[in-house]
Amino acid sequence: MSVAKSWERPTLAEADTPQVVAESSAVSRGAAASERADERSSARPVKDVVITVRMTADDADDLAFVEAELGAASGPDAIREAIRHIAATLRDESYRSAKAQRPVAVVDEALLTEVRDAVRDLTTSYNERTRELHFIGHNWNQIAKVANATGKVDTDALLGVERALVEIRRQMTADAERDAKVLAVLPFQS
Repeated sequence: MSVAKSWERPTLAEADTPQVVAESSAVSRGAAASERADERSSARPVKDVVITVRMTADDADDLAFVEAELGAASGPDAIREAIRHIAATLRDESYRSAKAQRPVAVVDEALLTEVRDAVRDLTTSYNERTRELHFIGHNWNQIAKVANATGKVDTDALLGVERALVEIRRQMTADAERDAKVLAVLPFQS
């Protein structure tokens, strides 16, 4: 319901009393707002900034914890107090000094180049194995077609496929040994 309509409509309790309805309709929305503004301005000048936030249930529980820890009277008081603490910490010279002295990661360009080349070689190696297996699958299909059409199996072709599979196996074993050595020295093993 809009603010304008809420001023025009009486509440359920007011609807039972005709005198209240007449009185509430006699006060204009502008006059009531003006009276509230006068009350606020006479009390103190408004300099505060109002900030509204949405919180999950977990955030609200955390706010209640902070409120209890800080001894704040309310959630907004706890938020203000926490922000004051954080701002004081961030403005503190010892914090700024410690932040400025944090070590910066040193990048070894030679090591990065070596790692990039190793990854590129690894990718190339796996792509070659994939291509070779694709060719062997194609050759195997051709051998099966010839065998089905003629009723004979070409033993030289079978031996060629076997030699290719043995070579792929040797290369994959070498790749696996290399990968195991690399994993042994990496600090972020899973």
